[in-house]
Amino acid sequence: MGTENAGHRLGQIVLHSPYLRLAVLTAAAATVAYLIGGVLALVDPVPAAITAVVATRATFHHAAKEALFQVIGVVAGSAVAFGAIWVIGFGPATIAILVLASFGIIRLLQVADPRSAPYAAMAVAVTVILVIGAQMSPEGALERFLGVMVGGACALVASYFTSRGKPVGRAEVELSTIQNELAELLNDVAQGVQMTLTSEVTRVWFDKAVHLRDETMRVAVAVEDVRDHRRWSPAIHEFDLRELERQLRVTQVMAARVLSIASDLNHLITERPAAGKSHELSPLARVFAAAAATIADPAHESAASETSVHQALQAADDTASMVMLGGLVGHAQRITRLGEENESDTRT
Repeated sequence: MGTENAGHRLGQIVLHSPYLRLAVLTAAAATVAYLIGGVLALVDPVPAAITAVVATRATFHHAAKEALFQVIGVVAGSAVAFGAIWVIGFGPATIAILVLASFGIIRLLQVADPRSAPYAAMAVAVTVILVIGAQMSPEGALERFLGVMVGGACALVASYFTSRGKPVGRAEVELSTIQNELAELLNDVAQGVQMTLTSEVTRVWFDKAVHLRDETMRVAVAVEDVRDHRRWSPAIHEFDLRELERQLRVTQVMAARVLSIASDLNHLITERPAAGKSHELSPLARVFAAAAATIADPAHESAASETSVHQALQAADDTASMVMLGGLVGHAQRITRLGEENESDTRT
């Protein structure tokens, strides 16, 4: 029983840790590739295992690109190698020519963006040198080339399972989670402004808003990566990607507005602690609650009444407070309108 529980816990750790999941699947891909190479007579197991390690990635589209690099590089690099060996023989000069040829091939074919091209060229150079080997023969080169093919195939299979679900679907789930957390934060703010506020409370809100803004930026980077590499995966469809980008833009604006609300409240209570004790901000509760409801469910009719807005502004005891409260109301109303616009766009 204890062994089963330990195995279950280990499985959960591997399943929920991207780093460990990638490590386990990379090891599995290399092992399977090596075993296949040992069974098939025309496949060299060592290049198969090495290619499986080199080509396995955290996403399928990156693995597909890397596997293609390896195959193209090996074919073109081997042709260059045979020519160089026929002219000058195998030696240090041949190695230099192979490495330079790998960089040239990647640049000429333009199969990698400028930022990742040097790393792709280096990976291809390693594979080409491995395929050619010190003992140069057509038979040996063929065996090692087939090993590269087997390793690339194993890497593709392993990479498919490194991340659960499709890339667009994963990003949509993450954005929905962020939106729910934004709604929860605004609900906390709506309840908090009706009670005594302290700078410690508003600081917690501010830190949470910063975290959600940072999470939105992280997802934005992932979505940009999916856009840049969409041609490498059949699971990435243009329509789904456009919908994801629209959802991302909405979430980015909402996260920025919530951060502004949290920042303004934190600044106000820090500079004027009395504002948190006099319930001066309590009329804002309905405005924040309406914005939170819109984030959680854009189809929900939850707009704050004009009366609550006027009450919030009339609570200001000076011009500076009115400007501050007006800004808070403006941020909340912008979130509400944005949610309604997003819902109407989705319906059309």
